[in-house]
Amino acid sequence: MKNNRVIVVGSYNLDMTITTAEFPQPGETVIGKSLTYGHGGKGANQAVAAARSGAQVRLLAKVGVDMNGEQAITALAGEGIVTSSIQKTVEAPTGMAAITVNDQGENSIIVVSGANSTLSASEVEHECQIFEDADVLLTQLETSLESVTTAIQCARKNHMCVILNPAPVRALSAEILSDVNIITPNMVEAEMLTNISIIDDKTLIQSATKLHSFGIEVVMITQGSRGVYISNQGEGKFIPAIEVQAVDTVGAGDVFNGVLAAHYSGIDSLYEAVSIAVVAAGLSVTKRGAQSGIPDLADIHAFQHEQAVPINDH
Repeated sequence: MKNNRVIVVGSYNLDMTITTAEFPQPGETVIGKSLTYGHGGKGANQAVAAARSGAQVRLLAKVGVDMNGEQAITALAGEGIVTSSIQKTVEAPTGMAAITVNDQGENSIIVVSGANSTLSASEVEHECQIFEDADVLLTQLETSLESVTTAIQCARKNHMCVILNPAPVRALSAEILSDVNIITPNMVEAEMLTNISIIDDKTLIQSATKLHSFGIEVVMITQGSRGVYISNQGEGKFIPAIEVQAVDTVGAGDVFNGVLAAHYSGIDSLYEAVSIAVVAAGLSVTKRGAQSGIPDLADIHAFQHEQAVPINDH
């Protein structure tokens, strides 16, 4: 399978992760079990996932002129990611996320965007030449909407596949959505984008159909432990999740998107790419940390072989 040249436009955050037995209620104080720091942010997570899955990856992001920003660039370069398009600013500190994980592996996250929110359309436009020699753009919504829009426009000018992970979800214009090839919302995000409450498979399909109406070719609605619903030009299929013991679900969606971007090369590779991405996302939740749990391609293939998971199911 082809390993793509992927450009990720998105965020970097320093993750501060606290584990606790249960989430506190409003006004309640609970005692945490552990505190760790790690690299995160949806953009950076997706870039690392794509790189570990064999893609040639460049990250276009923005960090502060501070120790966290320098450490971010060093760590990303260590993953083989091209970091020369990462901008630096004195206007804001490097982004940070405060993450709480309970004993069930569920998470609660507060993100302080910092430098991420200052990534401008003009800064992305200045980097537009990097899109001339790439296959896939993967982007999310943790940077300014103007930066995302400009990245999509640069990608379309260069006939790239555009994958949009619409998170954290916000209102998007029909014009933006019309330039997207693949959209990957979870169910909450799909509901907010379509104004259709998803309560069963019928409403799930209706939500996907509404997203297709904007001109999006492939809709993938992720459903956590249930797996992914794929609608390819209206033809639907469920890809089930793998069965694992989850200890930390932070970043699982980012792993799915990054691995998908690494391997998707057209409709003929759709289900194979999704199957690999689903396995990768499942393996990632068996370890703590947004990036420390991201598997490489050898881990993914080893699991598929051991569990007889099909890698190509048209």
